[in-house]
Amino acid sequence: MTIAERNWWTRARVRFLEEVDVEAVHPRRRRVFWQGEEEVMVQWGLAGRRVDRSTWWTSIDVNGAYIVMAPSVEVLEVLEEQPPTSW
Repeated sequence: MTIAERNWWTRARVRFLEEVDVEAVHPRRRRVFWQGEEEVMVQWGLAGRRVDRSTWWTSIDVNGAYIVMAPSVEVLEVLEEQPPTSW
């Protein structure tokens, strides 16, 4: 388990490997991502917390983002990154 030394993020273009049906919390909305669809998504976390790369988010808006499990997508291109550690 890695603990983040600093606030971190990865913004990447991903492709969906399967159909994924998800909801955002507020406002309550539903979205279906289709197999083969591409989207820019983010992973992020806070300093001092465990680095968790198990999900991808459509934004860093905790309530408004659509969140999908990482195995449902493949990363095509990392667009921007601030690593969790300085190594």
